[in-house]
Amino acid sequence: MYTFRKDERLCNKKIICDLYTSDNRLLVYPLSVHWLITEQEHPCRLQVLIVAPKKKLHHAVDRNRTKRLMRECYRHRKHLLLETLEQRGLSMALSVNYIHNALPDYKQLGHTFDKLLEKLIEELEQ
Repeated sequence: MYTFRKDERLCNKKIICDLYTSDNRLLVYPLSVHWLITEQEHPCRLQVLIVAPKKKLHHAVDRNRTKRLMRECYRHRKHLLLETLEQRGLSMALSVNYIHNALPDYKQLGHTFDKLLEKLIEELEQ
């Protein structure tokens, strides 16, 4: 249940391009999320792209640690979003971007992910 397999990672360049050109965006500081409802047949209902930009975090070790924490937070909370998608019969591509200059704290990042997923679920229910 708390896994993050290879097929859950977003790698398709066309979907990534469509994702960033869509208007579906949420901001819960220090995270920004772009999402796109996809019609593509895929075994996984939810595909995720985790981003920690070089412009904000200059050192590779900081970016890697930030992405590791973000994956861990997502992995423990993704079931909330998956339940909503399965009820509606939807598939989704999601990009989670870290937009703060400082290194995140796991506890704070967890609370931010909770708020973010709540807002995202509200958006899907409308």
